[in-house]
Parts: sequence; C-alpha cells; structure tokens
Amino acid sequence: MAKWGEGDPRWIVEERPDATNVNNWHWSEKNATPWSKSRLPELLTGFSVEAGPVKFEFTEIKKLEGEATANNRKAKLIFLYEWEVEVKFLATVAGDEQEYKGYIEIPNLSDENDADEIDVNFNLDTKGPFEAELRRVMNGEGTEKVREQLAIYIRELKEEFSKGLILPTEKPKQQVISKGKTVIDKKSFQNMVISDKKEDAPSKPVSNGPVPVKTYSLKDDFKCPPEHLFDILTRPEMVQKWSNGSFKSAGVEASNSFQMFNGLVSGTFEEIVPNKALSMKWRSKQYPEGHYASVKFSLVDKKDQTQLEIEASEVPEVAYEETKNAFERYYLQSIARSFGFAVRPF
Repeated sequence: MAKWGEGDPRWIVEERPDATNVNNWHWSEKNATPWSKSRLPELLTGFSVEAGPVKFEFTEIKKLEGEATANNRKAKLIFLYEWEVEVKFLATVAGDEQEYKGYIEIPNLSDENDADEIDVNFNLDTKGPFEAELRRVMNGEGTEKVREQLAIYIRELKEEFSKGLILPTEKPKQQVISKGKTVIDKKSFQNMVISDKKEDAPSKPVSNGPVPVKTYSLKDDFKCPPEHLFDILTRPEMVQKWSNGSFKSAGVEASNSFQMFNGLVSGTFEEIVPNKALSMKWRSKQYPEGHYASVKFSLVDKKDQTQLEIEASEVPEVAYEETKNAFERYYLQSIARSFGFAVRPF
C-alpha cells in the first residue's frame, strides 16, 4: 500500500468547500493512520478474558506498525489498512501463585481479511505447569475476544472516515460502506488511479493460456512421533484446532474435497499413507481460475522427532510468495503454536 502522501498529486483531490470533486470522479483520500494508532491501543488493552480458573489481562501494546487510508474512487468507498500488532498480557490461574507473562501477535490485520480470519498468535515468556491450559484458553476464548475487538476497529474505521468523503453530486447518491472485507488488489487499484483506466481491476488472475509455474519445498522438525503428527494433519477435530476452526470436509480421505481458512484455500485429497504421507490438489483463492498445485506432506521418523517435508509443485509464479507464506505461517507456525512441540522457535 502506498504510504500516505506519496500518491500522484495530479490525482489526489483535496477537500474543498466549493465541491471541486462534485462528480466524485477523481481519487480523494483521508489519512486514517493517526486515528488508528490511538484507537487500536484503546481496544486491545485494559480488558480481560476469563475461562474457568484462567484469567488473561491485556496490559500494553508491544508493537504497532502499519497504516490506514479511506479512499473515494468514482463514488466508491475503499478502505485500505494493514497493521502488525503485538499486545502484552499477564495471565494467572486460580490457586497458583505464579504469574505468566507473554504477548499475542496479530500479523495480518488488513483489508484483505475479515475479523474472523485474522490470526492471533500466542507467545508465552514464563514457563510453568499450566502452559498447555493457558494455550488452550488463548486459542479459544482469548482469540474470539481479540477478534471481537478488532471487528469494532474495522467497523468504526469505516463509519468515522466515510463521513464527507463522497461529496454531493447533481443527483445525490447514498454512501455505501462495505460491511465485510474489501475485495481489491491494492497494486491494481493504485495503478488504476494513476492511469485513470475505466475498467475495474480483476480480483484474481484469469488463465488465458499456460500458467508459468514453480516448485516450492521446505522441511521442519517436530518433537513428536509420526503417528501423532499424522493425526494433527488428518483428524478433523485436530485440524480444526490449528486452522482456527476453519476446516470443512467430509473427512481426510482420498477424493474428498476440503476448504480451509474461510475458503481462502481449497482442494481435494488424493493419496493417503497412514503415518507417512498425505497428497492433495491444493489451490489458493488467488490462483488462476481452475488451477491447482500438487502438494505432498511426507513424515520422516527421526527417532526422537519427526521431520515434516512439504513439496508443492505446479505453483503459479504469480502466487509463489503467497504460497510460501501460507505453508510457513498457516500450517507450520499454526501447528507449532497450537500444540507446542516445534523444534525451532516460531
């Protein structure tokens, strides 16, 4: 997202009382970054989450980086925002005198995600006997509460910065504010503003011929036996846990289709070898229409730990980095944080 103030001045229209932009044709924008830097700390600190004997208190912001703008293009309101947030917490367990300190990481608060798609990653600095219970509560009630607070931010951002952004026309139009996520390619949107193209940019690539592809592979180790890691990858109730409840399928069996992460990832299971391998046709929502990558998970028993090998072939070049990020963040990191047996720190 272009930083505030870096847009081409020929296309950014200042607010003027004489309604120069009366037909709302040009791109006008408001800087929502200062407001956001004030509002997000208010929403993400000073509240608590309680579940049985466990209590989390969110105390202060550790990291807040990003920006936000509200834009009017041809009488359409478009909100662009992207934030990385870390919030410190203090956790206690009734009957135990020890205090647990740590922080949550929110890496993808952006216009590309609805509130229920935002990741809330748990990091615990204090060791103790109740680590597993704290993780369970944070992955459940804690994540739900944090997402509720972020939903308030998204709603208030749109309400606050839609005011006066669309100026009167000869035939007054009602301002329309998107209630969900903004489905927009940021780069295409900015290019459209500069070139003044009349066509709207497509929300995803369309294949008109052979798709240039690449192969992606990685390895990581987990402190558990192969059968345990295989269960995590295939048992629906365990997949639900590390995918934040987003897994939909009749079951991990050959020929069954699946969806994950609220439809952002989908595919079909192919060959399944218990405790050893899982193959599937896999696609991101941003892949060219009808295109699937071939993905294979292989489990290698290394006695004291299990190595998970991921190989993805036929990955579209245009979505290579996105695919790489998906497997590292939404698979490996989520599994490690949900079950706590990664060899390397995440």
